[in-house]
Amino acid sequence: MGPIPAPPLAAASAAPAGTSPRRIAAVLAPQAVAAALVVAVDPAPVVAAVTLLAGLALSTAVLIVVVVRPLGAGVARARQQATEMEVALVEERAAHDVQDRLDRALPMCDGEPETLRTGLRAVGELMADHEVSLLLQVPGEHRVGWQLRLAEGALDEARPVPGTPACAALSTGATAATARSTALDACGHLQDHDLECSALCVPLRAGEQVIGVLCVQGPPGELPDATTRRRLEWVAQRVGARVAEQRHAHGPVGSGRPDPLTGLPTRLALREQLRQLVRSLSPFCVAVLEVDDHHLLPTDDVADSALRTMADVLCATLRPDDVICRMDGARFAAVLKGCTPDQATGALERARESLVLSLAEDRSEHPVTFSAGVVASEQATSLGQIVELAEAACEQACVAGGNRVTLSG
Repeated sequence: MGPIPAPPLAAASAAPAGTSPRRIAAVLAPQAVAAALVVAVDPAPVVAAVTLLAGLALSTAVLIVVVVRPLGAGVARARQQATEMEVALVEERAAHDVQDRLDRALPMCDGEPETLRTGLRAVGELMADHEVSLLLQVPGEHRVGWQLRLAEGALDEARPVPGTPACAALSTGATAATARSTALDACGHLQDHDLECSALCVPLRAGEQVIGVLCVQGPPGELPDATTRRRLEWVAQRVGARVAEQRHAHGPVGSGRPDPLTGLPTRLALREQLRQLVRSLSPFCVAVLEVDDHHLLPTDDVADSALRTMADVLCATLRPDDVICRMDGARFAAVLKGCTPDQATGALERARESLVLSLAEDRSEHPVTFSAGVVASEQATSLGQIVELAEAACEQACVAGGNRVTLSG
């Protein structure tokens, strides 16, 4: 896709209003008529003077109405057009500056979370007076699972969206505009908004897959113009292309040295992530997940396929900022930053349901489920204890019959 398109500029004004021959004739006519009357009638000097003065006054009045005022209005219009052109040029230069900096920043983004955050910041610069957020899709559904907001230039932590509401841009794969959030056809994620607003939802694609939506909210009834819409779509295209490159090069989302089977980071990466979070004093949850009855699968190929499917579903369902690791055997771990235990449990329940749906769509002959245990960071006093408590909760889920999520007591 080419550079951000320039807005159309107003054409230069025509000749100043009020200078046409007809208007000039209209100005001179009263004085000419008065002079003709004086010559034809030859009145007394006083009457002649009054007649000529009346003609002059009338000509002056006509001059003001048909020449001076139109000229003033023309000058005002010309100044207004010049101001609008100057504003448009300033906006165009600012948009191209954002474009250039985004093009330089995206290749330096090491992972998908950083790429998405960089794109969101670019949208925030283009739409400084609007509320900007990134809505991440629930895998396999045209619904919103997580929201990452940009507030006053600062990025909030991604938060789960209650009820996983619908979004028109996810359903259609095309940009959706809503003039008022109270409208009958407004996106579900807007209808519970505290204040009425307008919204423009731009789908974000990684290859053929829609992974989320860039959402710009503004005053009710005031939607971005066509030029701004094209700029936002350009940003979404660039960010999506970079995410697709990263997924192709590195496999599922993650960081650290990858596990050769799933492409996920290993236990070592998990411990490093936990150390960073403990040092930052940020709350988080840890989950340990195990594929149910993995040892009973008929062949090694089927067993390996189950692990790869599990990794793909977790990476697609959880947030880009969440760290997913391959543990030993059929176990995985996930670190969910800024989540309460209930939010983490809800996210894993969605992952559990997505795994079932994924296998159903593939018509797998060997259905696979998983059990998970969740622990909040404040429940433990050491890194080792955090993982031990999550593993113990996972074992409880397995013993209780599997295919469930258990919260550590």
